[in-house]
Amino acid sequence: MRVALVNFTSGGVSGSGRHVYLLRKGLIENGVEVMVVDSSNTWYLDFPMLRAPSFTLGSLLKAIDADVIHIHNPKLVGIALAKPSRCIITVHGGMVEFSLKYGALGKASTSIMLALMRMGGIATSVMKWEAERNGWVWVPNMTDLNAIREISPAGESAILFVGRNDPIKNYPLFRRVVERLGRKYRAFGVEQVVSWERVISYMKSAECLMITSIWEGMPSVLLEAWASGCPVIAPRIPAFTPFRDALILADPNPDSYVEAYNRLDSLRDSVVARGYELVEKLDYRVVTKQYMSLYEELVTRS
Repeated sequence: MRVALVNFTSGGVSGSGRHVYLLRKGLIENGVEVMVVDSSNTWYLDFPMLRAPSFTLGSLLKAIDADVIHIHNPKLVGIALAKPSRCIITVHGGMVEFSLKYGALGKASTSIMLALMRMGGIATSVMKWEAERNGWVWVPNMTDLNAIREISPAGESAILFVGRNDPIKNYPLFRRVVERLGRKYRAFGVEQVVSWERVISYMKSAECLMITSIWEGMPSVLLEAWASGCPVIAPRIPAFTPFRDALILADPNPDSYVEAYNRLDSLRDSVVARGYELVEKLDYRVVTKQYMSLYEELVTRS
């Protein structure tokens, strides 16, 4: 079987890019032939309104010969038209995100993407709530437990923010909270750009990871924090409420986040232990097998 994994990025610190990297690794370990189609090897026009359509066209030309095409961004769903019955589309952040970011235009785009997704073979989401409400298959996000175990702590205690500079990540709320607390912090992806290994090293000695997003799917940083023994303070949104016993939840305002931080000492041991218990089931070797079952289903039925 030959599988094409299609995404703007592969590897690095991007959540979906990390997911593609680990899936490729797991598939190769299971003897599957893999082709990664990303911005490093695909033609596209690097302009905001043209990037996704041109990347779709370039990816289509490269991925057409694969037995299964696995798309990791709904903006690229047009690729599914090449092989509707042999295509998997994985949603990482959730379709609501487009409406939150782009308003009426985002809602219209979402309607088009959902219509095209219904023409594809299988739709999956890393977020259980998103999968259930749309009738998709839930395949959780994944991480590499062995790789994380091998990284040494940075030896610096700080409150961490890890994410791109995007309104969805709500970095201004994080800044207001740490200014109120007067604590040392590191903002990776906004104020500093470092390697994935460096981020993990800081998680291993951090006071906590603070997620302030207004919307998430099942972010890689959550799994990485759990695997690193780093307690997480996260917003009370559908992505995180199913894991309330492995997190400290807060409302989207500084007062609530400060209150959550003040509960950290009493809850640290319990949320860290529960987080590690959960992430042991989310190693890439386990999650890859779920995708392989879906690939085999597509090939068998078409």
